[in-house]
Amino acid sequence: MNLANAQRQAGEPHRAIAAARRALQHSPGNPLALHVLGVCLAYMHRYAEAAQVLAELEASGHSTPDIMVQHGSALLSLQQPKPAAAVLLRALALQPDMAQGHAMLAEACREQGMKREALECMKTVLALQPDNLEALARVSFEKRHLCDWSGLDADIDTLRQAWANAVPGQARVALSFTLLSLPLAPELLLAAAKADALARSRGIKPMAAVLQMPLPLPAPRGQKIRVGFVSFDFRMHPVSQLLVDVLEALDPEQLEVILYSAGPDDASPMRARLRAAVAEFVDLRGLSDKDAALRVRADGVDLLVDLMGHTRGLRLAIFAHRPAPVQASYLGFAGSTGAEFIDYLVGDPLVTPLALAHQFSEKIAQLPLTFQPNGASRPLPGAMTRAQAGLPEGAFVMCGFNNTYKITPEVLDTWCGLMHEIPQAVLWLRETNQQLHHNVWHECAVRGVAAERVVFAKTTSYENHFSRLALADVFVDSWPYNAHTTASDALWAGVPVVTLYGNGYASRVAASVLNAAGMAELALATVADYRLAILALAQNPELLAGYRQQLVQQRQSLPLFDAPRYAGELQSLFQRMVQRWRDGLAPEHLLAEATQT
Repeated sequence: MNLANAQRQAGEPHRAIAAARRALQHSPGNPLALHVLGVCLAYMHRYAEAAQVLAELEASGHSTPDIMVQHGSALLSLQQPKPAAAVLLRALALQPDMAQGHAMLAEACREQGMKREALECMKTVLALQPDNLEALARVSFEKRHLCDWSGLDADIDTLRQAWANAVPGQARVALSFTLLSLPLAPELLLAAAKADALARSRGIKPMAAVLQMPLPLPAPRGQKIRVGFVSFDFRMHPVSQLLVDVLEALDPEQLEVILYSAGPDDASPMRARLRAAVAEFVDLRGLSDKDAALRVRADGVDLLVDLMGHTRGLRLAIFAHRPAPVQASYLGFAGSTGAEFIDYLVGDPLVTPLALAHQFSEKIAQLPLTFQPNGASRPLPGAMTRAQAGLPEGAFVMCGFNNTYKITPEVLDTWCGLMHEIPQAVLWLRETNQQLHHNVWHECAVRGVAAERVVFAKTTSYENHFSRLALADVFVDSWPYNAHTTASDALWAGVPVVTLYGNGYASRVAASVLNAAGMAELALATVADYRLAILALAQNPELLAGYRQQLVQQRQSLPLFDAPRYAGELQSLFQRMVQRWRDGLAPEHLLAEATQT
């Protein structure tokens, strides 16, 4: 037992697991051996085994609140929030002041759609740890899921001051994703991302230094390159929905693609389609970050691409081991990773212009038209009536299907102001949770808009989503965090998008998407112009009909949905990244090349 524990503390989880199993053979049910085994299995991302071992430890009566929280964490990683909540509540009954337990319980509630309960759990964490910046960011984020804006200005000021005064090089969990939808300067977002990246990679050194495993020698110019993509979301998820057509269109004679899946197998047709699109599909579950990096190195990957950034399931620590000579961030996170071990950020001239290079720790690598991949395999809208969708006939439907945490008071001010000027208008929002209705109705009432003019769209199937979306007149975007997949979905459904673009990545995505759809004029720089553009569409039926007709008739041929074109551009950009390394050159900004017509 002592040997297993010593090996765990020495960072040797494989040996610790073996030693703990040997100890259990000689002393079945030994608490220390079970603890070491469970913790090491969780560290190796072998969550099912870890949960089973930690459940056995708890059943034996030898568990502690800390160990029970680890058990709950393993269950959450298995996407079992209800049993996780039960374990966490037992732990908190024993130790009510355990902040980590309340934080984990918040996640368990959140995963069950219990946003208010998640918020109360995070408020408890903040009460226990008033200086916990991570807790403050999470409290603010949970409130915004519910469109609860009480104390929002104070929260923003506190977060702004915290990052304005942050010590450069400080490693702390900043929850960078929760900050993207707040009106914070891009420079502050970069500071938070850098702190996040340091916290996720603390103590990790590149393989070449630690294991005497030098990077592979550069191949001759023009030789096929091996590209690996790492994601938690190789399943029915917006990232995969955007990317799959492009993966299928890449030239296997030029790129050999490996998908490294860090997330669950949902057994969906999407996951099967992804598997079929590439040379190899590797399941990283059960592999520690170090072991996953060793697998990438053994596969001889030239370019490793992160599709997560600071989002759920992130595995940035794999990249911190530097398993590939060139490493890039792409698509999944709307900002800089802040990681010194990520060489490039894939963008485009609108989302990542060179003038904004100071907002990113990575070098900018631009695609010529838009960074966002798309294809023509989305479902086409089918027949559906407004009555079936709960919408009034004859209304001007302003669709705002972004996640509700992206809606700010200023955005709702603008939307409600428009509804006063357009008497027949209704606001159509996505029901991201069933607990937000009262707050939205209250906020609209404060702005003089009756509750019956706000309609909530419940969750539906992917196919029905497009049939329903096509019933809208205009998609009204949020800011500073724009529509991303939702913008291209709306355009595919034949619905024009009006957006307000800002001075950072997350606030320029919809403008990039509109540019690739030939509708750049619908991306505006001021709230006044944004409002006038929506008014023009509401007051000029012929103008609105023209946009809709253009989208419906041309969607199959719009550059935005041309996967083969995009695949060629992405392939060329990847080759440019790798070729710099092959030529012995350091990463540098790669500006967009001219689009071939």
